[in-house]
Amino acid sequence: MENTRFLYFSAEWCGPCKAFKPLVEKLEKVGYPVYFVDIESDPVLAESHQIRSVPAIVVEQDGRVVERMVGVQDPVTLAAKFELYSPLENAS
Repeated sequence: MENTRFLYFSAEWCGPCKAFKPLVEKLEKVGYPVYFVDIESDPVLAESHQIRSVPAIVVEQDGRVVERMVGVQDPVTLAAKFELYSPLENAS
């Protein structure tokens, strides 16, 4: 099974980041592996992922970047992408 993680890059001064963060936090709460990265607190990680605009989500599988999403994303589309890369086990 692939090891997937979602890196959410943002900054305190970024208005769109503040508006988008609650949606990403909701996805984390339901079980997706989200890692929150402030580009000013961790500039080395941001630079290593070539982050030029925030908010940005980088999807990694087994340490490889498989997708980048820059800017505020549509909630339904974002949830579908998370499920595509890291399906949650539903007991229904």
